Amino acid sequence: MIDSAVFHTQFPNPDFMEWNFLTFEAKVSGMFDSICKPTISLKKRWPSYSSNVLALEGEYVDGGSLSDTVWTRVVIPIASLSTAEWPNVNGVKDIYFRNCGTAYSVNPHYQIRGLLLTDDPPTISAGEVTTEPTPQPTGHPTTANPTKSPSSPPTVSPTEPYWPIWNEAGDSNTLEDPSYTCFEQKERLGITVEDNVFQDYFTIRPDPWVSGGIKFGCQRKDANWVCDRSCFPFDGSTPDWSEKLYLTFLAKVEGASPGCTPSMTVTGGGWPRLSSNKIFLEDSYVDAGSLVSSEFRRVAIPLDDMRTNEWNLNNLYALYFHTCGFNEEGSAYPLLTYHVSDLAVTNNAIDVISMPPTTSPTPYVTDDTLLATHRFIHTNWYPIFAPNREPAENSWLVAENDAWPIVDSSAPSHSVTVFIPFDENVIFSAAADSTIYDKIIVEGSLTIRPVDANVRIAAGTIIVEKGGTLNILTEENSEHTVTVEINGALDDQADPEEMMVGILALEGSLTISGNEVHTKMAPLSQTATAGSNVLVINEAAEFAVGGELTLPDTQEGLNVGHWNFPACCSYTDQTETCTIAAIDGNQITCEQTLMYDHAISSNAAYISRSVVIRTSEASTDRGHILHTGAGKFEVRNARVEHLGRTSTDLIDSTVMAPDGDLNFPPGQAKMIVSHQGSNQIARYAVHAHHSLVEAYFSGNAVLPVGRDGMVAHNSRVHILDNIVVGANGTGIFLEDGTETGPVLNNYIIGRGGGSRGGDDGRFSSQSGTDMAHGGFGIWCRGKLALVQGNHAEGHFGVSPFAFFVHPNFISDKVVPDVQGTPAQLAGKKLKDIEPTHTNGLQLQSYGGFVNNSAVATFQVGIDLSYFSVSADDEVGSIIQDAFIKNLALNGRGISTTHSSLFTLNDVTIQGTVAENTITGIWCNNCNGCTLQTPNTTLVFENVASNRGGNC
Repeated sequence: MIDSAVFHTQFPNPDFMEWNFLTFEAKVSGMFDSICKPTISLKKRWPSYSSNVLALEGEYVDGGSLSDTVWTRVVIPIASLSTAEWPNVNGVKDIYFRNCGTAYSVNPHYQIRGLLLTDDPPTISAGEVTTEPTPQPTGHPTTANPTKSPSSPPTVSPTEPYWPIWNEAGDSNTLEDPSYTCFEQKERLGITVEDNVFQDYFTIRPDPWVSGGIKFGCQRKDANWVCDRSCFPFDGSTPDWSEKLYLTFLAKVEGASPGCTPSMTVTGGGWPRLSSNKIFLEDSYVDAGSLVSSEFRRVAIPLDDMRTNEWNLNNLYALYFHTCGFNEEGSAYPLLTYHVSDLAVTNNAIDVISMPPTTSPTPYVTDDTLLATHRFIHTNWYPIFAPNREPAENSWLVAENDAWPIVDSSAPSHSVTVFIPFDENVIFSAAADSTIYDKIIVEGSLTIRPVDANVRIAAGTIIVEKGGTLNILTEENSEHTVTVEINGALDDQADPEEMMVGILALEGSLTISGNEVHTKMAPLSQTATAGSNVLVINEAAEFAVGGELTLPDTQEGLNVGHWNFPACCSYTDQTETCTIAAIDGNQITCEQTLMYDHAISSNAAYISRSVVIRTSEASTDRGHILHTGAGKFEVRNARVEHLGRTSTDLIDSTVMAPDGDLNFPPGQAKMIVSHQGSNQIARYAVHAHHSLVEAYFSGNAVLPVGRDGMVAHNSRVHILDNIVVGANGTGIFLEDGTETGPVLNNYIIGRGGGSRGGDDGRFSSQSGTDMAHGGFGIWCRGKLALVQGNHAEGHFGVSPFAFFVHPNFISDKVVPDVQGTPAQLAGKKLKDIEPTHTNGLQLQSYGGFVNNSAVATFQVGIDLSYFSVSADDEVGSIIQDAFIKNLALNGRGISTTHSSLFTLNDVTIQGTVAENTITGIWCNNCNGCTLQTPNTTLVFENVASNRGGNC
């Protein structure tokens, strides 16, 4: 039995006009109508001609029609197959028994026997002709009849096989281990499989940044370098399509719209990886010329159309389905959803039908745009704003003539939205604006800066749209300040993902820049004692009267190793603030009397800045600062206070999706919420969220915050000379492992917050999204950034420094290709990054951990997890010039998990209290190995034991 198959003739290709008839016996099953019928046609090798397509019924078939139970004789005059461009039917390459292609459930299934050419056909009793051939030939050609018949029927059979890639649910995983997927980007794109009684299929919804599909070949090798996890062709080999002819599958697609056509590619060719031509799934590649959402249609692609001058489709890596990205105006198209089945490569050509489908595609009609609730920007959906969407009692004021609009001073709080149009350049410098704006929306340019007085402005949300510019700044040497207060309340109906309340640059340019602070921290030259209001620092510093200093908690002997700490132990955070009343050389007088002692050599952090961004005490919800996509993002010398909503509780984000029954302009949708979250991910104090620019966080003071202070998420951010105080999760968070910007010379003060738990506890269950919640100073998911010259004091729930580099959930993430990114990394998936030496990718390959120090209370000084090395590596990752001093009763200087080798150069691990139980280096499970630590200088001072665990 064959489905829409082709018989190849043998070389030399025959001239069918040497005979008068083609005959065979057939059975056929299927569901037929006036369009879908059993049909036959021929194809010429060169030039590529096709014959008439004949329906196998009427005068060609004994009794007028084929049966699915009885062999029925078919006799076709060769002349009926001829066309005006191919009258002599010579050089026949293929005989096609054709597929209708309208759905897998209606395609003919053919059984054929006794296929031959003859001048003496069997007699049949023809039935009534119901459909003429297309077109019906006008008469027999004048070519003379052949002088003889062939001595025996020709042998005609397929000369090449058919290679199914994905035909059923079982093809979704490796042959050896069903838990190991063969889908590319399965987790990110949520690829699912429908195990259907009629036909299995998989569903994929690519996003504008990541495509996905099917992976090929070996996925993993064992210790002997033998493949033990294999996808198609499921034998450990890598497929080679250099001599294959066609790629075919069944598909239907949701979300297609004008300007947005489904498309696909394949990649491979070794390294560097090559890509095929992109094939748009329309016209001659698809039944009826297009894919629709209502039915499966056949796709047939000649592989010659995918080959490029650089690549002949050998050594294949993966097949990808794509979405459309963005239109010319920069708005995102709706995401495409593909349903795919019967994916195969074949040398048997499969024609697609050019006749209209039985059901015409639904025309693209735009619904009432007021029904749309969200627009898609870069990686996320955000609420839509417009005058006609405002509550009836609210005002929408538009800036004109480069001036801030006149606002009624009696307007209720959160009742006014100010809109800065594209061509407006507005400076806001009001000293006394009592209005609490609902929103400020910037498509043009807005600069908030003082002229001759301090400036204050309050709003629920400030949005910088694509192409817009927001500058918040003060003039160097000016005494005047700017304060931006976030004062708003979340609205889960209009904004289910709780994006609003804060400052959001949605592919816009955001610059926050205060006056440079020359002295950011100063060590105490003597202990500051409780009951005193005097601090003595090592030398005179450029602090200002009225400025503020944060003094870290320096208490000693806390029992942080107790299972119930801090509830067990009457713990009180002893971090406190000194407001400077007077400065006399290196002596500082505080307005307040100190409540606690602060040890000699601890550092006072100067946290005053000329620009302040803070959540108002009157605000219902905390704000956050976020930049995404293109534009600009720089935050320099600002004080960011009481921002960040995400807590260290389990992440619980809203789940929503576009309403597929409505059509809107590209990039808009009505979102349907299936789960309202209570702890949204990614609402951090200062956050570069998939930024496509080289960003800078420099010289800032970020204090008390929610979960995380400064976050680089799949972005290149220079994080330099900042002070971060009291982040409950982590002070500086490099979230995805793709971050390459340096983290230099920052001072992080812990205040004992966080879950106090390690990352393994939530790693698998939350698919790697709920990390760094325990209480950290600097936390890194990868090895690509330089972490150097940073210092930590105070109290950290887990650790001042941590690296968790497990490859799960991030190996397919791509390093942003932005200015400043090393060329060896830009645009590469993490799993494809080449090490700089033969021993694998280590901390020092592209970044490093150099000259960092901590004098603090913690469970672990440096927490190192899942650092893999090759068998012949004698170095591992290098920890260079680290000073780790623990003020607690117990804990560990360095702790390693599932790691077997580090080089520790000039590392000192020190305890403080007498009779402590601190372990210098503790080694957790490394799969039966013993941690190796070759070193030049490794010093242990006042710790109970140098090594523990598997060390």
